[in-house]
Amino acid sequence: MVLAAVLAGSLNLWRWRIATLEDGEWRSLSRLLLWFTWPCWPLAVLTLWRWRRQWLGGTLHRHLLLPIGFALTTIAATVATEPADRALLLGLPALAALAAFSLPTLSRSVSALIDWFTLLFFTGGAIVIWVIYIAMQTGWPRQPAANVAKLAPGFVASFSLPALVLALLATVAWGALVWWRVGRHRHALWKSMVLPAGGAGLGWLLLMTLWLPLLDYARSYAAQVERVVALTGTADCVEFQGFSRAQIAAFQYHGGLRLIPLGTVSPHCRWALIDADGPLARPSPEVRAALVIGGWSQVEAVARPADRKDTVVLYRRAQAH
Repeated sequence: MVLAAVLAGSLNLWRWRIATLEDGEWRSLSRLLLWFTWPCWPLAVLTLWRWRRQWLGGTLHRHLLLPIGFALTTIAATVATEPADRALLLGLPALAALAAFSLPTLSRSVSALIDWFTLLFFTGGAIVIWVIYIAMQTGWPRQPAANVAKLAPGFVASFSLPALVLALLATVAWGALVWWRVGRHRHALWKSMVLPAGGAGLGWLLLMTLWLPLLDYARSYAAQVERVVALTGTADCVEFQGFSRAQIAAFQYHGGLRLIPLGTVSPHCRWALIDADGPLARPSPEVRAALVIGGWSQVEAVARPADRKDTVVLYRRAQAH
């Protein structure tokens, strides 16, 4: 702790951005706390109840008090800072450690219920991932292939043998893990958590191998940038308005565009990009007059293929001054 404090002081990192929550944000924050920490928080609450005499008593039990302290600190940071999910991510190890102490208190029926739910949930999820992957590669079954084409128009599936082999090995390992779990072995404290942990690893591995090209296409700005570059050609510069850091980085990386803030010292730029959700999407009379005086005319609204709400509007100056 002392070393961290010295390092933070030397790097001038002592910053604490307090953010006040509005009325509508409390509901969103509550959903974040419930789903982001699932299923740790029910087990953590069970730990607090079953071990209440230890952590509420006068005797110091560091194995309980330390996870409680770290979890409360991160939850307070989640409520008071932005972004909330990044602060809450730091509290997951403490919540997991706190939830682990509930395992000795679980009855045999509850452990069996967790096992069956986990088995059905992750096995069903793996089957869905495999079926959609086969549909992307072969076009059969037709309905999943049609759903992919509808949700991600323009996506072209690519085949990777190493990714397929890794996904097959993970699926076989999941089957072996299920076979071991249902077998008759000596009971261990961590035995009821084997299937949830293995299923989470299986789902993550299948998504990062079989679905990675689709997820990358859906989340990336590459297709949107390619469409804009096709319209602008080899432009010397492009003015922009209302872009986030991610959008600026995407257009500079994928398109090689030199972006300049709109209305600065760039009268020679013939193209401008404006975020459709920004202030110029519904321009005020003053802004509209400035666009007319500047000689800007709308060319096309370009949306991301997998997210039609994320749209940029391309403008062209009638004549460079």
